[in-house]
Formats: sequence, structure tokens, C-alpha cells
Amino acid sequence: MKASMFMTAFAALAVGVAPLSAQSTGPSHSGFDPNASAGGHYHVGEVGEKLMILETALKCDCGCGLDVHSCQFQMQCGTSPVWSVRIREALEQGETVEAIQASFVADFGTQVLMAPPREGFNLVGYFLPAVGIITMGMLVGLLIRNGSSHRERPAGVTRLDEQDEARLQAALRQIDAEESPDW
Repeated sequence: MKASMFMTAFAALAVGVAPLSAQSTGPSHSGFDPNASAGGHYHVGEVGEKLMILETALKCDCGCGLDVHSCQFQMQCGTSPVWSVRIREALEQGETVEAIQASFVADFGTQVLMAPPREGFNLVGYFLPAVGIITMGMLVGLLIRNGSSHRERPAGVTRLDEQDEARLQAALRQIDAEESPDW
């Protein structure tokens, strides 16, 4: 009885002492704003769609390798919220998606793009996987086709004559006698 009361008191104390700072206070990315007109989120409406297109097309510069939108949710770094605000403000001023993306490329180079531009040596990265898959498929097809045509046919079954059958039976009896236990 005393042990169960002690455990109950200990559990109540543990819950009461748990740190409150570990609990989430809500989204900390720049797309969320409780004062925003469209339900507390800037990713709603025409500007929101363009914002989402740009945030998913640009790679965050913090080193995480994620796009700007995902980095805000997963990494919560200092770079992606600033970039998101820059994109949103440019869209609200009437700039086009292409112009904003070009300004990021001008500032940070083509490595800021999630997908490299389809030009020059980058075309190798786009076509090499398809060429590799087709080549491997052709090789596997050739191996299967050649492997099945070069198989030898099994020898036909012939009947043993009485003399060969008697020798075979004698050899089998001898093997059985040699392998039988002596106990």
C-alpha cells in the first residue's frame, strides 16, 4: 500500500517538474504568421503558390542540402527564413518568379538551384542514368537470350540390358555392405 502511494507521488512529482521549454510553440518558419490574412500562413493564394514554387526550387545555403521551404520546417536554420522573407517581399512588389530566381542565381551561383540548368555538361547528369538503364537492360536481354540458346540437351534415357543391370545391382550391394555399421 505504501509502495503504491510512493509511486503515485513520485509520478506526480515527475510530471510537475518536467521542463516546459521542451514543448513546441508552433511553427518557427517565416511562412507562418498569426497576423497573416490567409489563416496564418503566407503559402496561400497566388503569391503563396509562387512563394512555394520558389522555396522548393532554391537550395538553402546553410549546408543541409534541403530546399528553402523544407529547411525552415526541418532544420530551422538562420538562412532559409531570411531567404523566404526576401522571396515573399519581392513577390509582393510584383517581381516574377523567373526574375527572383535569376537574382538568387546571380547572388549565389547555380549551386543554389535544386536542379541544375539543362545546359552544357549538366546534360550528362540528365541523360546518363537513362543511357545506363537502357544499356543494362540490353545486356541482360542478350545474356538471357544467349544463355537459353546454348544449353545442351540432356542425354536420352536408354534401357539397361540384363548384364549391365546385374553389375549395377552388385555394385550397389557392395557399397551398402561397406557402409553398414558393425554394431
